Amino acid sequence: MTQPLTPRAMDFLMELSINNERPWFQEHREEFETLLHRPFKELAGETCSIMAKGFPGCGFGLHVSRIYRDARRLFGRGPYHDHLWFSLQREDCRNTGPMLWFEFGLSGTSHGLGYWDRSAEQAAAFRKKIDSDPKRFEELLLAVPDRDKSRLWGDEYKRPKGHYNDILDPWYNRKQASIGYDDYFGEDLFTDRLPQLLSDSFSGLVPLYHYMMEAAELELKE
Repeated sequence: MTQPLTPRAMDFLMELSINNERPWFQEHREEFETLLHRPFKELAGETCSIMAKGFPGCGFGLHVSRIYRDARRLFGRGPYHDHLWFSLQREDCRNTGPMLWFEFGLSGTSHGLGYWDRSAEQAAAFRKKIDSDPKRFEELLLAVPDRDKSRLWGDEYKRPKGHYNDILDPWYNRKQASIGYDDYFGEDLFTDRLPQLLSDSFSGLVPLYHYMMEAAELELKE
Protein backbone atom coordinates (compact mmCIF):
# COMPACT_ATOMS: atom_id res chain seq x y z
CA MET A 1 0.00 0.00 0.00
CA THR A 2 1.31 3.45 -0.84
CA GLN A 3 -0.65 4.98 2.05
CA PRO A 4 -1.61 2.62 4.88
CA LEU A 5 -4.27 3.47 7.41
CA THR A 6 -2.90 5.21 10.51
CA PRO A 7 -4.13 5.75 14.08
CA ARG A 8 -5.14 9.23 12.96
CA ALA A 9 -7.93 7.61 10.95
CA MET A 10 -9.43 6.44 14.25
CA ASP A 11 -9.00 9.95 15.65
CA PHE A 12 -10.93 11.33 12.69
CA LEU A 13 -13.79 8.90 13.28
CA MET A 14 -13.92 9.93 16.93
CA GLU A 15 -14.15 13.59 15.97
CA LEU A 16 -16.78 12.76 13.37
CA SER A 17 -18.87 10.92 15.95
CA ILE A 18 -18.82 14.03 18.15
CA ASN A 19 -19.49 16.42 15.25
CA ASN A 20 -21.79 14.27 13.14
CA GLU A 21 -23.23 17.00 10.95
CA ARG A 22 -22.77 18.11 7.39
CA PRO A 23 -21.07 21.53 7.96
CA TRP A 24 -18.32 19.94 10.08
CA PHE A 25 -17.79 17.12 7.59
CA GLN A 26 -17.60 19.50 4.64
CA GLU A 27 -15.01 21.56 6.49
CA HIS A 28 -12.94 18.43 7.15
CA ARG A 29 -13.54 16.59 3.90
CA GLU A 30 -9.89 16.66 2.83
CA GLU A 31 -8.89 15.02 6.13
CA PHE A 32 -11.48 12.32 5.48
CA GLU A 33 -10.08 11.71 2.00
CA THR A 34 -6.44 11.66 3.14
CA LEU A 35 -6.75 9.79 6.42
CA LEU A 36 -9.56 7.37 5.70
CA HIS A 37 -11.21 7.21 2.30
CA ARG A 38 -8.21 6.85 -0.01
CA PRO A 39 -6.21 4.45 2.22
CA PHE A 40 -9.29 2.31 2.81
CA LYS A 41 -10.13 2.08 -0.88
CA GLU A 42 -6.53 1.15 -1.61
CA LEU A 43 -6.62 -1.55 1.07
CA ALA A 44 -9.85 -2.91 -0.40
CA GLY A 45 -8.50 -2.88 -3.95
CA GLU A 46 -5.24 -4.60 -3.11
CA THR A 47 -6.96 -7.24 -1.00
CA CYS A 48 -9.45 -7.96 -3.78
CA SER A 49 -6.62 -8.25 -6.30
CA ILE A 50 -4.72 -10.75 -4.13
CA MET A 51 -7.85 -12.85 -3.55
CA ALA A 52 -8.85 -12.76 -7.22
CA LYS A 53 -5.41 -14.09 -8.22
CA GLY A 54 -5.39 -16.74 -5.50
CA PHE A 55 -8.96 -17.91 -6.07
CA PRO A 56 -10.00 -17.06 -9.64
CA GLY A 57 -12.86 -19.57 -9.52
CA CYS A 58 -14.59 -17.58 -6.80
CA GLY A 59 -15.15 -14.61 -9.09
CA PHE A 60 -14.79 -12.10 -6.27
CA GLY A 61 -16.09 -8.61 -6.93
CA LEU A 62 -15.45 -5.65 -4.65
CA HIS A 63 -17.97 -3.42 -2.89
CA VAL A 64 -16.76 -0.54 -0.69
CA SER A 65 -19.18 1.16 1.68
CA ARG A 66 -19.90 4.86 1.81
CA ILE A 67 -19.44 7.02 4.90
CA TYR A 68 -22.96 8.39 4.42
CA ARG A 69 -25.90 6.81 6.20
CA ASP A 70 -29.06 6.08 4.25
CA ALA A 71 -31.06 9.31 4.66
CA ARG A 72 -34.24 7.25 4.99
CA ARG A 73 -32.90 5.41 8.04
CA LEU A 74 -31.23 8.04 10.22
CA PHE A 75 -33.62 7.53 13.16
CA GLY A 76 -32.27 10.57 14.96
CA ARG A 77 -28.62 9.77 14.24
CA GLY A 78 -26.19 11.95 12.34
CA PRO A 79 -25.77 11.54 8.58
CA TYR A 80 -22.37 9.77 8.75
CA HIS A 81 -21.22 6.31 9.82
CA ASP A 82 -18.42 5.85 12.35
CA HIS A 83 -16.98 3.00 10.28
CA LEU A 84 -16.22 1.83 6.74
CA TRP A 85 -16.37 -1.69 5.37
CA PHE A 86 -15.75 -3.58 2.16
CA SER A 87 -16.91 -6.96 0.94
CA LEU A 88 -15.71 -9.53 -1.57
CA GLN A 89 -18.56 -11.33 -3.25
CA ARG A 90 -19.57 -12.57 -6.65
CA GLU A 91 -21.39 -9.76 -8.41
CA ASP A 92 -24.18 -11.93 -9.80
CA CYS A 93 -25.27 -13.10 -6.34
CA ARG A 94 -24.77 -10.08 -4.11
CA ASN A 95 -28.24 -10.42 -2.63
CA THR A 96 -28.22 -14.20 -2.29
CA GLY A 97 -24.71 -15.42 -1.61
CA PRO A 98 -22.11 -15.25 1.16
CA MET A 99 -19.37 -12.65 1.33
CA LEU A 100 -16.01 -11.98 2.91
CA TRP A 101 -15.81 -8.63 4.67
CA PHE A 102 -13.50 -6.26 6.53
CA GLU A 103 -14.72 -3.41 8.75
CA PHE A 104 -12.68 -0.54 10.17
CA GLY A 105 -14.42 1.67 12.68
CA LEU A 106 -14.46 3.60 15.88
CA SER A 107 -15.07 0.42 17.88
CA GLY A 108 -12.17 -1.43 16.22
CA THR A 109 -11.93 -3.86 13.32
CA SER A 110 -13.60 -7.08 12.30
CA HIS A 111 -13.35 -9.37 9.32
CA GLY A 112 -14.87 -12.66 8.35
CA LEU A 113 -17.35 -14.59 6.24
CA GLY A 114 -21.13 -14.71 6.17
CA TYR A 115 -24.34 -13.02 5.11
CA TRP A 116 -25.54 -9.51 5.86
CA ASP A 117 -29.20 -10.53 5.68
CA ARG A 118 -29.90 -14.21 5.13
CA SER A 119 -33.49 -15.06 4.20
CA ALA A 120 -35.52 -17.78 5.91
CA GLU A 121 -35.28 -19.84 2.72
CA GLN A 122 -31.50 -19.52 2.66
CA ALA A 123 -31.28 -20.53 6.32
CA ALA A 124 -33.45 -23.59 5.65
CA ALA A 125 -31.26 -24.55 2.68
CA PHE A 126 -28.19 -24.21 4.90
CA ARG A 127 -29.67 -26.54 7.53
CA LYS A 128 -30.58 -29.02 4.81
CA LYS A 129 -26.97 -28.94 3.64
CA ILE A 130 -25.75 -29.71 7.16
CA ASP A 131 -28.32 -32.51 7.51
CA SER A 132 -26.99 -34.18 4.37
CA ASP A 133 -23.50 -34.63 5.86
CA PRO A 134 -23.00 -33.21 9.37
CA LYS A 135 -19.50 -34.65 9.65
CA ARG A 136 -18.25 -32.74 6.62
CA PHE A 137 -19.45 -29.40 8.02
CA GLU A 138 -17.97 -30.17 11.42
CA GLU A 139 -14.60 -30.91 9.82
CA LEU A 140 -14.73 -27.59 7.96
CA LEU A 141 -15.43 -25.72 11.17
CA LEU A 142 -12.65 -27.48 13.04
CA ALA A 143 -10.24 -26.57 10.23
CA VAL A 144 -10.96 -22.81 10.45
CA PRO A 145 -7.62 -21.10 11.21
CA ASP A 146 -7.35 -19.52 14.67
CA ARG A 147 -10.73 -20.97 15.53
CA ASP A 148 -10.19 -20.15 19.20
CA LYS A 149 -9.95 -16.45 18.28
CA SER A 150 -13.03 -16.46 16.07
CA ARG A 151 -16.60 -15.69 17.01
CA LEU A 152 -20.01 -16.33 15.52
CA TRP A 153 -22.37 -13.46 14.74
CA GLY A 154 -26.12 -13.69 14.19
CA ASP A 155 -29.47 -13.85 15.97
CA GLU A 156 -30.50 -17.25 17.28
CA TYR A 157 -33.93 -18.77 16.85
CA LYS A 158 -36.13 -18.58 19.93
CA ARG A 159 -36.97 -22.21 19.32
CA PRO A 160 -33.97 -24.32 18.20
CA LYS A 161 -34.33 -26.07 14.86
CA GLY A 162 -32.43 -29.16 15.91
CA HIS A 163 -29.51 -30.60 17.78
CA TYR A 164 -26.21 -32.21 16.76
CA ASN A 165 -23.40 -31.17 19.07
CA ASP A 166 -21.73 -28.12 20.60
CA ILE A 167 -19.82 -27.40 17.39
CA LEU A 168 -22.70 -27.58 14.90
CA ASP A 169 -25.62 -26.34 17.00
CA PRO A 170 -24.59 -22.66 17.16
CA TRP A 171 -24.66 -22.60 13.34
CA TYR A 172 -27.73 -24.77 12.91
CA ASN A 173 -29.86 -22.66 15.22
CA ARG A 174 -29.13 -19.16 13.93
CA LYS A 175 -31.23 -17.00 11.64
CA GLN A 176 -28.04 -15.30 10.50
CA ALA A 177 -24.59 -16.83 10.68
CA SER A 178 -21.24 -15.14 10.12
CA ILE A 179 -17.86 -16.19 11.45
CA GLY A 180 -14.97 -13.81 11.93
CA TYR A 181 -12.41 -12.09 14.09
CA ASP A 182 -12.26 -8.86 16.09
CA ASP A 183 -9.15 -6.66 16.26
CA TYR A 184 -7.09 -9.46 14.75
CA PHE A 185 -4.06 -7.70 13.26
CA GLY A 186 -2.54 -5.80 16.17
CA GLU A 187 0.17 -3.35 15.19
CA ASP A 188 0.14 -4.66 11.60
CA LEU A 189 -3.22 -2.92 11.14
CA PHE A 190 -1.35 0.28 10.35
CA THR A 191 1.28 -1.14 7.99
CA ASP A 192 1.50 -1.83 4.27
CA ARG A 193 1.42 -5.57 5.12
CA LEU A 194 -2.29 -5.45 5.90
CA PRO A 195 -3.65 -6.40 2.43
CA GLN A 196 -1.56 -9.58 2.39
CA LEU A 197 -2.30 -10.45 6.01
CA LEU A 198 -6.01 -9.89 5.49
CA SER A 199 -5.93 -12.01 2.33
CA ASP A 200 -4.11 -14.77 4.20
CA SER A 201 -6.84 -14.79 6.83
CA PHE A 202 -9.60 -14.72 4.20
CA SER A 203 -7.93 -17.65 2.45
CA GLY A 204 -8.44 -19.80 5.50
CA LEU A 205 -12.19 -19.17 5.24
CA VAL A 206 -12.49 -20.01 1.53
CA PRO A 207 -13.36 -23.72 2.10
CA LEU A 208 -16.25 -22.56 4.28
CA TYR A 209 -17.18 -20.00 1.61
CA HIS A 210 -17.39 -22.84 -0.93
CA TYR A 211 -19.67 -24.75 1.44
CA MET A 212 -21.98 -21.74 1.82
CA MET A 213 -22.12 -21.35 -1.95
CA GLU A 214 -23.08 -25.01 -2.31
CA ALA A 215 -25.79 -24.62 0.33
CA ALA A 216 -27.21 -21.69 -1.63
CA GLU A 217 -26.97 -23.77 -4.84
CA LEU A 218 -24.67 -21.16 -6.38
CA GLU A 219 -22.13 -22.82 -8.65
CA LEU A 220 -18.51 -21.77 -8.53
CA LYS A 221 -17.07 -20.65 -11.82
CA GLU A 222 -14.15 -22.49 -13.35
